[in-house]
Amino acid sequence: MKMPHPGDLRHMVTIGSTVNDVNENGYPEEADSVLCRVWAGMEDASGRWFESADAENAQRGIRFIIRWRSDVRAGMWVEYEGQRHTITEIGEYDFRRRYMQLTTERVEGVM
Repeated sequence: MKMPHPGDLRHMVTIGSTVNDVNENGYPEEADSVLCRVWAGMEDASGRWFESADAENAQRGIRFIIRWRSDVRAGMWVEYEGQRHTITEIGEYDFRRRYMQLTTERVEGVM
């Protein structure tokens, strides 16, 4: 992997997580918690079609490259242009904690 140039980070993304809370009536509900908004670079990771339960699904993977943050974890989501992508893997570039690569995937049902 080549080191990204700071000018390549030109897409504004939101990173967050979904937390389970209990409302005032005692029922569980999901709430979104935004961690940060950062500039990111993007590259295509993968794309494939598969069938599950008699439905066709499209799975799309995108890699987001951001400056190093120690509070980003796998299982969180990245929102870009109104679509949420789940972080499946986190990688480093040179182990100096300058940049990190977030491998994400999004599964959509297709008619």
